[in-house]
Amino acid sequence: MSQPERLSTEAALTALLEHPHYRYRGCAPDPDDPRVAAGDNRVSVDAWQAPDVDGGEEREVREAREAAAIDVCVGCPVMVQCLAYGSSLTPEGRLPEPYAILGGRTALERTKALVRERQAVPVPVAVSEPVPVEQLRTEQKLAVLRGLARFAEPERVAVAAGLGDGLEGLRTAKWQIARLKTQLGLPKSATRAELLDAAVDRGLLDRSEVAAADAAGPGAFVPAGESPFRSGRRRAGRRGRRVVSVPPGQLAFDFDDQAAGASVSTLYPTTSLETAA
Repeated sequence: MSQPERLSTEAALTALLEHPHYRYRGCAPDPDDPRVAAGDNRVSVDAWQAPDVDGGEEREVREAREAAAIDVCVGCPVMVQCLAYGSSLTPEGRLPEPYAILGGRTALERTKALVRERQAVPVPVAVSEPVPVEQLRTEQKLAVLRGLARFAEPERVAVAAGLGDGLEGLRTAKWQIARLKTQLGLPKSATRAELLDAAVDRGLLDRSEVAAADAAGPGAFVPAGESPFRSGRRRAGRRGRRVVSVPPGQLAFDFDDQAAGASVSTLYPTTSLETAA
């Protein structure tokens, strides 16, 4: 069954009530016995609404009630108009009669159809208007852009921009990159290439800088002394000195290559306590 165009609840209800065959609807009370439906005198007129009982209906009872009501809906002369009303939206964006069977669909089926429809509609991405270029020509922003033209990794960008190789410098670099995307009118999902292109278009970078970085590749060399990696790097010291990386919380020992074969002296005497006493 195809999904009709969604109308406002007021308009859909008016169209249903004013339809010339509305008086012959299947769920109307039977003239001879108002307790049963006119479309099938074996079906109660209450079959289209979930009963208000403690604990709700048992599954088998509910499924039988819904199946009997839907069978009547299939032969109803205003089934299409009833489904249009059941699929309409209130001013708050909700479905009418959230517990009723309308147009041959249960409340759950109508709700699922609305959810699928809303999920299928792409959500527009909010993009800010670009700010005046003068606001982007700060020393730090320009340094981050030049670093981003050379390196893809935020750690390397931070070092190249002169922000340091610590955590604070990394945070500042990431914040500036995110801020530049917003101020250049780009979405948050913009790639590095898109950000650099926008910076070139606004005159913040020279095209030759970006081209040179592209030619060097994403793993461009970091000058000596600017490595952003603290852990495991070789430290300055006397010749032959080595640093062995160990997990946090464990003792670390510094060894000299020349002293590798030196003997180890115990720190504690081997004399028993009884003898010492």
